[in-house]
Amino acid sequence: MKKRLITIVLAAMAMALTVQAQPRMGVLAGFTSSKASVSEFEASSVSLYHAGVAFNFPLGLGFAIQPQLTYQVKGTSLDQIHSVADISAQDMDLKVGYVEIPVQFQYGPDLMAFRPYVFAEPFIGFGVNMSSKYSADDTVLEKMSNQFKDADLRRFEYGLGLGIGIDFWRMQLTGRYFWNFGSLSADGGTVDSEYIGNTVKSAFKDKRHFNGMSVSLAYFF
Repeated sequence: MKKRLITIVLAAMAMALTVQAQPRMGVLAGFTSSKASVSEFEASSVSLYHAGVAFNFPLGLGFAIQPQLTYQVKGTSLDQIHSVADISAQDMDLKVGYVEIPVQFQYGPDLMAFRPYVFAEPFIGFGVNMSSKYSADDTVLEKMSNQFKDADLRRFEYGLGLGIGIDFWRMQLTGRYFWNFGSLSADGGTVDSEYIGNTVKSAFKDKRHFNGMSVSLAYFF
């Protein structure tokens, strides 16, 4: 699955570069709500954000390809953690910022005043920053910032999004649900973190990762 998604993204980028139609360039921003698929713990969603640039290449007959370069922040909150230490009311908040390359394959009719469409969006990404806080009984036991190895976090990510959108004037509004594949945990053996690293290793093993939804608004020049 990993190799297939990377191949699809790279092939779509190459296809977009060969399209003869005049592309549109735009900027976009929006919010992301993600929740981790985890084992053993109770996870809740957190609302974060994303921003970036988009390049839309019309292909005709209602089809278009839209590569993007975005900074996307995903995360989750793990509650009621009991298996790491013998302390009650344990919680961990985790946020990871990725540089992502999503590529939308769009289809929808041009109705002159607007264009509604559906899309599939494979993506790949690389973690550039992270932050995490582990608390128990309202006391912070451990904090980490940009320590991927110590926190047992894998930097590379890949996944798929499905959604709907609408083009009107120079604006574009989209909503999508996304799935990350593969394990968030690097599973690299012993970690240098008694709380955060061991919790990540336990929670995100067996191909557990971030899933969620996002809404974006883009403006094309």
